[in-house]
Amino acid sequence: MTPRILGIVVLLHSAVVWAQQPAAPAAVSRLQQMESIYQKELSARHIPLLGKYLTELQRLAATAADRKLYDAEIARIQQVISSGGALDLIALQKSQSGEMPMPAPAPMAVPLERKEALIALSPALAQSLVPAAPPDAVAATLGEAEWRIAAINAGTYDVLLHYSCEELATPLALSVEFAGQKIEKTLESDRATKDGQTFRILRLGSLTLTGDHRGETLRFTAGDKNAAKLVLKSLLITKPRPPAN
Repeated sequence: MTPRILGIVVLLHSAVVWAQQPAAPAAVSRLQQMESIYQKELSARHIPLLGKYLTELQRLAATAADRKLYDAEIARIQQVISSGGALDLIALQKSQSGEMPMPAPAPMAVPLERKEALIALSPALAQSLVPAAPPDAVAATLGEAEWRIAAINAGTYDVLLHYSCEELATPLALSVEFAGQKIEKTLESDRATKDGQTFRILRLGSLTLTGDHRGETLRFTAGDKNAAKLVLKSLLITKPRPPAN
């Protein structure tokens, strides 16, 4: 084989080897970034709806003679929210049309109170509201609210506010107090909503509990309770999502 032909063979071999190399890390990183953005967009849309459904389930379960069916559905929705709230709507549609079966809910390996899942605190479940609101209110204008937390385990939790606030000339001071801890956050004017029917999600901060807590009171305040401006749909307490790789 002449040197010229040998050189051509070597070049061709190098080209084949290069073509078989995996995609560059930058491309993989970009795909992961796009996936992370997609999941966050889905979560932002689905979690408020799931939270509303969960609140209604909890309200009905509180007065039901037999809670078994309610508790099973609450556990299923808590599991969906804890995993990020990103529902596969295509799979759901196909399951309803009979094209594919829906996977059965994962069995609970531990009692419900031990699950590291979301807690949805709505006005209807509050022990006290200032100013007062109808007992079945889905959302309420308030300056202060208290809830009894039946059970929450040691760990770190995110606290999210599902709210509406259309008139916000000056920043509004918010706080959450529970188990000797206090979260403070300011609702800035640019976080106001366009009207009283538009709701947004705001992360207030995180709670780190060193032990399990049963039957303790959580207090939430929003500005001056005698001149309430914030409309609360729910406070959501959930495990923080792991950072995207």
